[in-house]
Amino acid sequence: MKTKSLHLSTLGGLAIVTASLSVPALAHDGHGYGRDHFAGARVRHPGARVVVLRPPVVVRRPVVVYRPAPVYYAPAPAYYAQPAWGVIGGAIAGAVIGNAVGEGRPGAIAAGSVLGAAVGGSFVR
Repeated sequence: MKTKSLHLSTLGGLAIVTASLSVPALAHDGHGYGRDHFAGARVRHPGARVVVLRPPVVVRRPVVVYRPAPVYYAPAPAYYAQPAWGVIGGAIAGAVIGNAVGEGRPGAIAAGSVLGAAVGGSFVR
């Protein structure tokens, strides 16, 4: 039993020594344990960080104003009916020709006047 307790205490002592030797390695986050190459031990305290803030650059967008398109007023175009002289003259000429060809029948006179009006109306254009 004495040997068992000796082994256990030796093992516990080794664990404590190992843990105590590894703690300084983690103390300064791996930065040389606070020592310079030529100087003795000293602890480095980082100074306050200097932050330079530039003022924000504000660029105003140009204001674009669209004016309404100009409105031009012009008089409405004038449309004139074609003169009826060609239609009237053609109807008269057609009636005379229909009377002569149809020997005075009213159907021939009417047909001649309609055809004469159509032909006379196309001559004016």
